[in-house]
Amino acid sequence: MKKRTKAYAYSAAGLATILSLCGTGAAVVSATGSSSDADDTGSLTMESPAYDNDHSGILNIGSVSKMYVVTAVMQLVDDGKVNLDAPVTDYIPDFKMADKRYTDITVRMLMNHTSGLMGSMYGGVFLFDEMNPDYHDRLLNNLESQYLKADPGAFNCYCNDGFTLLEILVERVTGMAFTDYVEENICRPLSLTETGSAWNVDVNAQMPIYVNDNVCIHPECGQTIGAGGIMSTAREVSAFGSAFFTGNGILLSEEAKEAMAVSYRTGGCSFEYGLGWDEISREDYDNAGVQVLSKGGDTFFQHASLVVAPDEEISIAVLSSGGGSGINEKLALEILDLALEENGILIEHPEEKKPETIEEIPDKYLEYEGLYADSSMMVNVTFPEGKYMQITSVNYDSDFEFQYMYTTEGNFVRMRGDVASGNAIVSDPVESFSFEVRDGRAFITQPDVGYYLYRISGNDAGEKALEAWNERDEVTYYYVSGTASDATYMMENRCYTLHTNDMAEGYVNGYRIVDKDHAEYEYIIPGDAFRDISDLRMENVDGKEYLCLDAFNMKYISEECVPVFGADIERVDLKSGEASWFRIEDMKNVTLHVDIPEGASAYVFDKYGNLKYSSMMRGYGNTIPLPENGMMVFVGETGTQVTLNIT
Repeated sequence: MKKRTKAYAYSAAGLATILSLCGTGAAVVSATGSSSDADDTGSLTMESPAYDNDHSGILNIGSVSKMYVVTAVMQLVDDGKVNLDAPVTDYIPDFKMADKRYTDITVRMLMNHTSGLMGSMYGGVFLFDEMNPDYHDRLLNNLESQYLKADPGAFNCYCNDGFTLLEILVERVTGMAFTDYVEENICRPLSLTETGSAWNVDVNAQMPIYVNDNVCIHPECGQTIGAGGIMSTAREVSAFGSAFFTGNGILLSEEAKEAMAVSYRTGGCSFEYGLGWDEISREDYDNAGVQVLSKGGDTFFQHASLVVAPDEEISIAVLSSGGGSGINEKLALEILDLALEENGILIEHPEEKKPETIEEIPDKYLEYEGLYADSSMMVNVTFPEGKYMQITSVNYDSDFEFQYMYTTEGNFVRMRGDVASGNAIVSDPVESFSFEVRDGRAFITQPDVGYYLYRISGNDAGEKALEAWNERDEVTYYYVSGTASDATYMMENRCYTLHTNDMAEGYVNGYRIVDKDHAEYEYIIPGDAFRDISDLRMENVDGKEYLCLDAFNMKYISEECVPVFGADIERVDLKSGEASWFRIEDMKNVTLHVDIPEGASAYVFDKYGNLKYSSMMRGYGNTIPLPENGMMVFVGETGTQVTLNIT
C-alpha cells in the first residue's frame, strides 16, 4: 500500500510550555512522517502565541543551512563530478593559505569539521535587510593569510568557513550561483516554494524579530548561505528532512545518505559528527534501535533545529526568532518521542543520578593546581586544604569563583553554596569536570564538551612586551570595520576588553604574548573548545590604536581614542570601514534628534551596554532620549554625514 503522510496531533498545552522558553519572539514547528494505514494526509504545524499571521513563517535557519550545501555537494558526488577525498584545491584552484598543509584539506574534511581551518569569518556575516556579495567574495582572500589550527584530519572542530568553501565549490563545479543551484536541484524536486536565501526570498516575509522585549527590528540576512544563510519555513525544513528517509531517492542515493550518517568523530572530539549532521547517534535512541540525525542552527537572532529518524520516516523542524537551537531541539525530541510511541517504540530517558561526593580529594589531584586557559580566558585551579576544587577567574570580563567536590565516580562536580562551611549541594543540572594528561599536558575535560581547558606552561615575553600589554589591561575596544547594516553592532561582540594579571604574567585573556603588538595561542585544544579563533594584533594608525582579529575580519578601536559626545557636535562625517564611536557622559534628560542618511545607521547603549536605540528598530524614528552615560556609534559610507540636534 502506498504510504501517506500522517498528521501528528499533540498536546497544545505541553508544546506551548516549551515554546514559551523561546522568550519574546515567534516559533513554528512542523513534523512530517509516513504511515501505511493513515486515512488522513497532512503534517503537524504548531505556532507560538507570538506568531504573526501577516508573515509566512519564514526564518533564517542558521547552521541547518549546512545540510543544504552538503546535500548539493553529495549530489555532485552522485553525478561523478566531485570526489569526497580529493583536495579542495582540485575544485577551487585559487584557494590558498599561508600554511602549506592546506593542500591536504579534502572535501570530506570540510563536511565533518576536520579541515583545521581557524573557524569563522564573522565580520559582516549577518546584515540587516541586505544581501551583499562582499562576504562571499572576500573569504578566499581572508584565508590566504591564515594558518591552520591543526593538521587536516587531526580532530573535529566545528568550522563555518569550511561550509562557505563548499558553497564556492558548488558554484565552481556547476557554474551556477549557489542560491540558483539550491532552487533548481533541492527546492524544485521537493516542491519547496518558500526556501532559498535572501537573494531570492522576500525578506519582508520573515517572521518578526524582537529586541528589548517587544521592539521589532529589521530582517536579519545571512551572508554565508552554505554555512548559515538559508531561509525557509518549519514546514519546508521538515519536508527537506524527509529527503533523508531510508528509501527516499528524490535528492540523494542511499550510498550518499549512508556516508553522511556515519560518525566521523576523531582526535578527542565529544560530538558524533556526520557529514553536515551535528549528531548521528544518541544513546537513548540507539538503545531502542532508532537512529536519530540532528542539526541545529543559530544566527544572532534566529534559531532552528532539524531532527530526522530516517528508518522510521519522521522529520521534525522547529524554528524560532527567540530562545536558541538547543531549546528548539528539546522540543523536536519531545515530538519525536511521541511520534515513535505512536509507532510502538518507547524511548526511555533514565533520570540523571545525583553523584555521591567525597570530602577528601586524593593526593594525586593536588599536582593539577595551576593556571588553565581556553580561547578567551584564564582561570586558577586550587584545592583548598585538599577538601574541594576551586576555579577562580584570572583574565576574564567578569570575576567568578566556582567550587567542585570530588565524587565516587572519580570526577569533580560543581556545587551550589559554600563547601567550606558545609552548606553546599550538587548543582542542578549536574556539571562535572575531570582531569586528563595528553602529550605531557594537563587538561580539564567535560563529558559534553571534551577537552575544555589546558594548563599553561609559562611565558617569558620580555619587559617591553609585558609593559605594552599591561597598559592595555581593562581597556575596551569597539568594533569599527562593519558596514551600516552589520548586525554585529547590536551584539555583545561589538566590544572586546583586554585583561592582564600579575598572576598570569606573559598572557592576555587566553593568549600568550609574543611581542608588544601580537598575542597568540600557546596551544590549540583538540575538539570544539577552540572552535573560532583569531590571534590578536595591535595596530596604530594616525595616533589611534586598533585591535585586529584578522581571522574574523574584524577591527576594533581603543576606548581611549573615542571622543566624548558634546552639545557642540552638530554633524558626524561618516567614513567607510571606520565607524564613529562617542562616549556619552552627563547627558541626563537630554534628547537627541538625528538625521540619518540612507545607507547609514546609529546605535545608542547605556553604561551597562544595554541597547537603548537603533535605527534598525522599526518605528522608533530619529529622536533619542540619551542615557546619562553610555556609548553611541554612527556607521556609514565616506561622503555622507549624520546631522544632530540636541534638545
